[in-house]
Amino acid sequence: MRVRTTLLSLGLLAALLTGCAGTPATETAPSPSDATAAQGDTVTTQDDFASGDGDGQTEQASATSREIDADPRNDEFAVDPERTDWNFEPSDTKTVYLTFDDGPSENTQAVLDILDHYGIKATFFVTGINPEYAPMIRECYARGHTIGLHTYSHDYAQVYASTDAYWEDLAQVGEMVEEQIGYVPCFIRFPGGSSNTISADYSIGIMTQLSSDVVDAGYQYFDWDASCGDGADHTADELVEATEADTAYGYQNIVFLAHDGAGKQTTVEALPRIIEYFQSEGYAFAAIDRATCVPHHGIGN
Repeated sequence: MRVRTTLLSLGLLAALLTGCAGTPATETAPSPSDATAAQGDTVTTQDDFASGDGDGQTEQASATSREIDADPRNDEFAVDPERTDWNFEPSDTKTVYLTFDDGPSENTQAVLDILDHYGIKATFFVTGINPEYAPMIRECYARGHTIGLHTYSHDYAQVYASTDAYWEDLAQVGEMVEEQIGYVPCFIRFPGGSSNTISADYSIGIMTQLSSDVVDAGYQYFDWDASCGDGADHTADELVEATEADTAYGYQNIVFLAHDGAGKQTTVEALPRIIEYFQSEGYAFAAIDRATCVPHHGIGN
C-alpha cells in the first residue's frame, strides 16, 4: 500500500526551535584540501551532458539504473511512518551539509561537476518547475547525493492554499522523484522554510498543522542554519561574503542553503570559493541522511 505522499530573513534565525549548529568549535582547523577549483576551470555544461554518442549513453544509463536499483539508500531513505528515529543533537565533527533548492535546472550539471571536483556529497531539494530537467534527479542520486522533496510547483498561493493543496503538491513531486530513483524520499523542505509567514496570506495556521502532519506521515522537514543569500540576486563576490558573515560563529554542524534553480549562475560561480572557505575553516562535507541533526526554525504561521 503506497504511503500517503499525501524567505523571511535568510541565515541563522533567532527563532530557531531546534538548532544543530551546536557550541562553537574551538579546535584548530586543519589545512584546506589540495583541491582548488579555480573559477577559470572548465565545468561541464548541461549541453555537454546531453550530447554524445546515443549508444554509449544508453549503455551508461542501463549501468546507472542497475546501480540505483541496488543502492542501500533506497530502503533507508524512503518515507516510512514507522520510522521516527530523528536526530536533534549535533555531531562531534565539524560538518557542512550543502543543500540546493529549486532545481533541477540548467545550472544543476555545473553544480554536480564542482561537487565532484572537490569530492563532496550534497543534498538536492527538488521541484517540478523545469520538468525537462527531471532526469538530472537520477544523475544527482547516481553520483551519491541525497534527494529531498521541495515542492512541485513552488507556487506559494497554490501550495499553501490549504493542507490538502500542500499534500497534493507533495504527492506530485514525490511521484516525479519516484520515477527517477525508484522511491519517495523522506526528506522535505517547505517553500520558504517552516518559519515562513507568507503562507498566512493563504491559510492561517497552515505551517503549524503541516509541521506536525508531515512527521506523522513519515517525512522530516529540514530548514537551514545558514545561507549564501542567493534567494535574491547577488554577485558571486556578494554570495561568498554573505556565506562568511553568516557562518562566522564557527558552529559544529551547518545545514547550508543555496539554490541550483534557473537563473542562479552566480551561485555556480561562487560555489568553489564557498567550498574552499569551509575547507579553510576545518569543515567536512556530507549529504543529509537519517542521522543528520535536524534544524527546525520557529513556526511563523
